[in-house]
Amino acid sequence: MRQEAEERKALELEKKKVEKEELKYNTEITKLQESLSVTTSESEMEKLQSRILELQAQLSSVILKKEEITNLQNGKAGNVYIISNLGSFGNDVFKIGMTRRLDPQDRINELGSASVPFKFDVHSFIFSEDAVGLENELHNRLNSKRLNKVNLRKEFFKTTIDELENLVTEIEPTAEFNKTMIAEEFRQSLSTDEIYTSSYSFDDYDSDEDE
Repeated sequence: MRQEAEERKALELEKKKVEKEELKYNTEITKLQESLSVTTSESEMEKLQSRILELQAQLSSVILKKEEITNLQNGKAGNVYIISNLGSFGNDVFKIGMTRRLDPQDRINELGSASVPFKFDVHSFIFSEDAVGLENELHNRLNSKRLNKVNLRKEFFKTTIDELENLVTEIEPTAEFNKTMIAEEFRQSLSTDEIYTSSYSFDDYDSDEDE
């Protein structure tokens, strides 16, 4: 799939970036350790040791990130997401998909950037070492509720938020689930429409009175 290829490419670019950071930290730590080995000033030693510890902590964070990227590249790991878009699709319509992005919110932002008039609400991000299998299980359990029963790549389902929460809890008990449909932009748009309508009606009434 094109999406998977794009995500793998993005992971490879991110990995190269992280490897550059790793090299930078290692190089700087080595230089500081060399300086530490020749200095005789106690105050300078303390400064160097403190800086080395700081860089080692940052290096550990970079290494963990690199390992996470490698896991995402080599296996089926990823995040399954459950999202809704009240303004675009109405109540009880949810999209269930998966992404290998390091930050799954990036994928959601991408989905809501151009193809729909409003942003998506996220109800759950579920990290799994077998995200492909988890996504398939959710799709299979909800198969009769697909909106598009011809093109299975269209991952939209007509169901209730309560049913989804129960299903997620059953399959992945530790997963967090948010039942709220914020739909901020949609609700703000409705409020704007009401203000505009009220203003228009009032102005129209005034003009009639003037006549």
